[in-house]
Amino acid sequence: MALRLVASGDDRALAIRDHLVPLVRDAGAIEVQRDTMRLISLQVGPWSLAHWTPFNELGAGEASSPGYRHALERQQVEPGLPYGIEVSRDGVKVLVVSWADDGTSKVVTFVRGTWEDDALAL
Repeated sequence: MALRLVASGDDRALAIRDHLVPLVRDAGAIEVQRDTMRLISLQVGPWSLAHWTPFNELGAGEASSPGYRHALERQQVEPGLPYGIEVSRDGVKVLVVSWADDGTSKVVTFVRGTWEDDALAL
């Protein structure tokens, strides 16, 4: 019988992500919009939320060659997971999730605690 490890908190982490991403998108401010990334952040009391998405528009000073685009793609740590959210409360990182359009997701950091219900109440 093979042992299979299951991440027990992934469903809860993804539920928190699903709740917070629309909040950041609606009320956040664009911090960075260059290369292949757009970073939107939101500060709500003790909460710091940062959400990154792919951004494919080229700036006026960027080359448009296919070689340039391929070089940018090779710089990605996880090219298949272009979206992400990082959640901190009182300066402590409590959640980091990355995901792709196809539904693939990776819970990078998930610190269980009472903050979970507070996040879902935002």
